[in-house]
Amino acid sequence: MEHYLGVKVQKGLFKSPLRKDNTPTCGFYRNKSGRLIMKDFSGAFIGDCFAVVQQKFQVSYYKALQIVANDFGIIQRPNLTVNKPKLEYTGSVLEKTEQARIQVEIRD
Repeated sequence: MEHYLGVKVQKGLFKSPLRKDNTPTCGFYRNKSGRLIMKDFSGAFIGDCFAVVQQKFQVSYYKALQIVANDFGIIQRPNLTVNKPKLEYTGSVLEKTEQARIQVEIRD
């Protein structure tokens, strides 16, 4: 996702690169099947790398697959622009290290 978002995959919140955002409302996590997911806690977006490409370029799932395959040299499509990475890859691995602790304050 770093390739298209220009944001390092790491723990913590960041401002959404998919919309105007003044407050850090987005984060990365791995779902139960191990896929890396970006979630915008404003409710504006949740999805994997292909959903990010769909949202960023306003294209269908099929077109998003073509864009990703073209950008990473899996296919060569002269009618598709090659999107250069927004930043250098970090090789970061987002791993589950401990259980999350959720604290709630109940108000009357």
